[in-house]
Amino acid sequence: MAPLPTPHTELHRPDGARLALYVDGPSDPDLVLVMAHGWQAAASVWNEHVRHFPRPRTRIVRYDQRGHGNSTGGRALPSIPLLADDLKAVIAATAPGRLPVLLAGHSMGGMAVLALAAQHPHLIGDKVTAVLLAATTSGGLDLWGPQHPPLKRLIGLTRHVMAAACIHAPLPAHRIRELVRPRPYAQPPIDHAARWFKALMRHDVAERLDALGRIPVHILVGENDQTIPPIHALRLAAQISTSQLHVVAGGGHRLPTQHPEEFLTVLERACADALPPAGRWHRRISRRERARPSTSVTGARTADSRAS
Repeated sequence: MAPLPTPHTELHRPDGARLALYVDGPSDPDLVLVMAHGWQAAASVWNEHVRHFPRPRTRIVRYDQRGHGNSTGGRALPSIPLLADDLKAVIAATAPGRLPVLLAGHSMGGMAVLALAAQHPHLIGDKVTAVLLAATTSGGLDLWGPQHPPLKRLIGLTRHVMAAACIHAPLPAHRIRELVRPRPYAQPPIDHAARWFKALMRHDVAERLDALGRIPVHILVGENDQTIPPIHALRLAAQISTSQLHVVAGGGHRLPTQHPEEFLTVLERACADALPPAGRWHRRISRRERARPSTSVTGARTADSRAS
């Protein structure tokens, strides 16, 4: 991932957290694009997308999730609902008046977008006019549960044991991480990252996504994603009546940095959906339209919202 840029401004949250914001684009935009990154990443994952973004009238807002990049963690316990409230505050601070907003979220950032739709449904269709969800889920990531077969439960238990070790013995865990998987950019302290892992495992808004049926939703997934397997994207597509599913052939989990061109192509489509004519994003897609196949950015079929 590219080096962290210098924040343009900070957004102060009630619990003391300070969110680093990076704002590019005109002072009189016709659309605001807000981009939320994933777990243990930072806003710099979007650097290439900002550099090559083709719409000059779009204001692009990136921010470091609390406890990541240049943002501080605050006093509140890590949770996805907390990230949703942060996202709501970012929208309010950067998209005043009736400016339409397109939300793009990757992994944990996508979970924040989904939690926003669940917690603040009045924003969907009124303020937020389209959404792009990449390599994310509405819930069910925790493999340590009775619904899973024994081998998966063992994997889930192992993950929780590792997270507990990171929380209670952060120094040796940090040294092991640096030996096994060093990264050239700053990451959250390993005990904070483990607490965010626990928050990801608790995330579940699968039954609270009706508001997203008011607007176009693009779902992007890598066919070889091992972190959040493609079944989660298929479930999302089934849960959201206005969704389009795009599969990146050979893609893994880190779509923004490993497949930036494919990501940007779907992002452009989402921008077109987010813009006027007025009321376009409120119209529900008809059953006939949902059944009509289209071609994805990867040359594979783009699934409709009723994929199974």
